[in-house]
Amino acid sequence: MVDTRRVVAVTLGLIGAGAIFGALAGGIALSISLLITENDTSGSGLVIGAFLGAPLGAIAAPTAAWLLLRRVPLGRVFAGSVAGTVLGGVVGWVLPLAGDQVGNGLFGAVAGFAFATVWMWSRTLVRAAPPE
Repeated sequence: MVDTRRVVAVTLGLIGAGAIFGALAGGIALSISLLITENDTSGSGLVIGAFLGAPLGAIAAPTAAWLLLRRVPLGRVFAGSVAGTVLGGVVGWVLPLAGDQVGNGLFGAVAGFAFATVWMWSRTLVRAAPPE
């Protein structure tokens, strides 16, 4: 039987952790991107990136965790998703694609998160498969 209070508590925890790690990933990604393209060391990328990353992480973390990553340890979920988000955000910002640089960076960050999530999910499927 599903305990609704437990599901709500876990979801709220995932929202909070997602906001924190989303802010971390956004701040790191934008800071690295600005350092590469603008030689900006002011630290403004940390604040702006965190401001954009927190709400995205608050939405993406519980969604990915409940839908795909239920069997992946939480430490690996957040480490892998932060790494994918940072890498994707930097690549999206630095590579000249269509549109503006901010949109490219956000698209790259979301794509990096999605790629990391699917990769962790697929690795879990491989481990969970019974031996033949």
